[in-house]
Amino acid sequence: MAFRGARPAAGFTLIEAVMVMVLVGLLAAIAVPRLDFSRMRVNGSVRVVAGLLALAQRSAITLQNNVNVVFNTDTQQITIHEDTNNNNVIDIGEHTRSYPVGEGVVFGRGGAPTRLYGADKVSFTRRLNGMPELTFLRDGSASEAGGLYLTTTRAARSATPQDARSVEVVHATGRAERYRYDGSAWKRYL
Repeated sequence: MAFRGARPAAGFTLIEAVMVMVLVGLLAAIAVPRLDFSRMRVNGSVRVVAGLLALAQRSAITLQNNVNVVFNTDTQQITIHEDTNNNNVIDIGEHTRSYPVGEGVVFGRGGAPTRLYGADKVSFTRRLNGMPELTFLRDGSASEAGGLYLTTTRAARSATPQDARSVEVVHATGRAERYRYDGSAWKRYL
């Protein structure tokens, strides 16, 4: 006697589900150790720093007064100061905001060779409260050309040059350009 309309059961068997889970686990075990979270962090931090510099430049143009960017290499922070009276002093009532450079990221080269602007972590020569400072003027230009290095805390301890990144500011336009060290040369990246 033939059964009419009999269909095989829909879904997965327990063995099939276990095999898929084992394959996913093996792929994860192979892929995860190859991910370099430190480099991801420093790449993200370089984008954030370049973005903060662009924000400061736009603020100077919009507000029509100087905007100072102060680099604290001790606390690994960047402070943006809207200098409403253009006296290069943080006065009461002037708006300031501070941003960390990122978790696991510090100012420095970590063993990479220097760029054009020198070996200092931050090359800007102007100072505000003893810290390196860059000023964006109301026309969008920068007070000087220069730059800064960022690297991972791992590279700062062990001199891993491939973790080094650089952000350089063009004097006339105030544009921030990003560079990374690939182990043999500095390369500009977008």
